[in-house]
Amino acid sequence: MQSFGALNSMRNMMDILREVSLDELREQAEIAPRLLVVGPSSEEARRLAQALTGAGGEFATVVRSVDDPVDALGRIDAAVVWDPERTGAGSRVAEALRYESPVPPIVRFEAGSLDEREAIDRVRVDILKRNPDRAPAFGRALPGFRAMAAKQIIDETAMANAQFSLVSNIPTLLPVVGNLAAAGADFIVLTKNQVMMLYKLAAASGRDLHDQRGILQEVLPVVGAGLVWRTVARQATTWLPFAAGTIPKLFIAYVGTVAVGRAAEFYYRTGMKPTRSQMDQFVLQAAEMLRGLNLPVVRNLVGERNGGQDPTGAPRVTVIDTDATAREVESRRLE
Repeated sequence: MQSFGALNSMRNMMDILREVSLDELREQAEIAPRLLVVGPSSEEARRLAQALTGAGGEFATVVRSVDDPVDALGRIDAAVVWDPERTGAGSRVAEALRYESPVPPIVRFEAGSLDEREAIDRVRVDILKRNPDRAPAFGRALPGFRAMAAKQIIDETAMANAQFSLVSNIPTLLPVVGNLAAAGADFIVLTKNQVMMLYKLAAASGRDLHDQRGILQEVLPVVGAGLVWRTVARQATTWLPFAAGTIPKLFIAYVGTVAVGRAAEFYYRTGMKPTRSQMDQFVLQAAEMLRGLNLPVVRNLVGERNGGQDPTGAPRVTVIDTDATAREVESRRLE
């Protein structure tokens, strides 16, 4: 791998790490999440809680039936209400929690059966979207939330970097070939956000959060920041409308961040470094995700190519396909 200038050197990455306070992130991640789960009966509430948190997650839930009083809860991160008979349990829970600070979000489980796994996943995703700061803690303590927590962390950071790129002083168009670090302090900010994202992903994966330097030294060779940015540039030249060999800053900020996050999540989940082909796919999938945001500026940058056909051929990514990853890992180990 060629040098990527200052941003790709371990020395400068460590300088960035020293400027980022990760202690608050560590403290938040190490506070175990707690859910209030209300069901038609106490037994059904318990079963829903177990379906949400996975084996061993009983410590993270307080269960009530729709007829039980909602009191003496202590700290909770969210309430899940399963009330198929529409007894008004959701309103009673909302009233009981209205004076908490912050007020925990209330998520409804709308399925008729606990066998509806997509409904379980929707509840998990909703909980994390309403508690983005708690995503590392949910992933760290509750394996059932881990894939969704990683996606929430990556999506949130990528969106933050995209928004920053639109309001910052990064030049509107950047050269495809060359050292992107020359863009200056703005890319330092983007990289700081990525450092925090990598730390959050490490937290969600159960890593030792007290060894902050060790986490970065472990994952940087895996995510290969320089390779990611060059891949982003290369893919942008194949299907983004641009002029004179230049690419939009928004595309770089969003797609590069998603690709770095996906590479780190893959490593934490499998213990293996993504292949070059997989990194290319992460970039392609991230580009498709960006277009799926349906932002006016994205539509202007991307447009429609090939008669409206998907220019990347990549599937829209919603939840990481752990089964497919497991098959690929096993195949690589047998090679």
